[in-house]
Amino acid sequence: MLFNDYPFLLVFLPAALLIYRLVDPYPHLRIGAQVVLSLAFYAWGSPSFILLLVASIVINWLASVAYGRVKWKLVLTLVIALDIGVLALFKYANFILANLGHVLGASLPTLDIGLPLGISFFTFHHIMYLVDLKRGKAPLYALDRYALYIAFFPQAIAGPLARWSEVMHQFGRQVYVPGWQRQFCIAICFIAIGLFQKVVLADSIAHLLDPIYTQAAGGPLASGDAWLAFCFSFQIMFDFSGYSDIAIGLGLLFGVQLPYNFNAPLRSTNIQDFWQRWHITLMLFLRDYVFYPLVNLRILPRRFLPVQFFGAMLITMALCGLWHGASWAFVLWGVLHGVAQVVCSLWRRYGPHFPSWLGWALTVLFVLATGVIFRAGSVEAAWHVFAGLAQPLPLARGQHLWPLIVAPLFAFLLPASQDIVAVFTRRPSPVLASVLGLSLFALLLHMGGRDLHEFVYFKF
Repeated sequence: MLFNDYPFLLVFLPAALLIYRLVDPYPHLRIGAQVVLSLAFYAWGSPSFILLLVASIVINWLASVAYGRVKWKLVLTLVIALDIGVLALFKYANFILANLGHVLGASLPTLDIGLPLGISFFTFHHIMYLVDLKRGKAPLYALDRYALYIAFFPQAIAGPLARWSEVMHQFGRQVYVPGWQRQFCIAICFIAIGLFQKVVLADSIAHLLDPIYTQAAGGPLASGDAWLAFCFSFQIMFDFSGYSDIAIGLGLLFGVQLPYNFNAPLRSTNIQDFWQRWHITLMLFLRDYVFYPLVNLRILPRRFLPVQFFGAMLITMALCGLWHGASWAFVLWGVLHGVAQVVCSLWRRYGPHFPSWLGWALTVLFVLATGVIFRAGSVEAAWHVFAGLAQPLPLARGQHLWPLIVAPLFAFLLPASQDIVAVFTRRPSPVLASVLGLSLFALLLHMGGRDLHEFVYFKF
């Protein structure tokens, strides 16, 4: 079940809102109802792995309870290792076997296993809570509240990666209190903007680019199609930003404010600024649970701390790439972004000052170029795209290229979704309400006449 399909928007979501409206006056039923709804959502989308999700919740919660009684940090270390091991089994086992086969010069068998929906995200939520519990920063929670933290359906599949401290206290709040209408208006604005980004912008670009990348995987590109492939970063930005906005809107409908995940990243003036605006919650996770621990390790003498600092930066971004997929192309993408951040750090300290427009142009070019490696899936396919840039732009396609003109304009000129929503909802407006209603109706009609594209980050 996708956030952008009819079963979710016309069946599950209205039913979930009705059920929660009925239990809202009863405090002892609210969290339980949200847990049941979240598990039903997950079971609808990934029925074969619902037991894995439930077992994951129970085992991690039991470990937290055991730690609360005996204070043995080894308990939490072991269960975190188990979480990472399960993630590695489902996501990286065949990648490891294939590379081991190359090293040994043998053909090793592959495992016929699918990837459980959202496994990366619910694993990261476990890790965030358990590490903070181990550090003495997090309290113990009842099973139902912990289960909702892991499985809350607006964020369970692809984030945003909410810290326990950001959402735990919001679970179980009464939604239908004075002022709930304004909160619902804000929520619907987020959902409408998210759907627009996904079904109008991202999917329209996907229709253009998917055949080109399929061709690039098989051989060189002709006719200047490589210039279109160069625009993949616009597709993934509006795809994931759209998903994040829909998730934030859904959270608000159930009384939970999720963290923002994008802040107009393609308006950044350097690569470090970009990574503070793109997939913000993942970068905060990597900063606090990977980068800082690596920097604080006592590995090198004090005079070599800058080397360790930049090494930690490279390793963190390489892991960021590997997290996106079991492929050396993703690792290469991550390493390139790590190198760019190291160069940016050194340039800001020792280099001459860049005019902001030049920094912005270089940042956008770098993001677009490395986006080709991210999407191509292999270095060879990416090379076919880069080699195809020698051909002129395919201007003969004319009006069919409108998504590749509109999407960059939106990405470069508009502020973040949360800023747009804040302006729209500053005061009640019947005109805005009418436009919003008509827009949602038009989006629903638009979705009915097209093939659905699942969100890109559902694979991760």
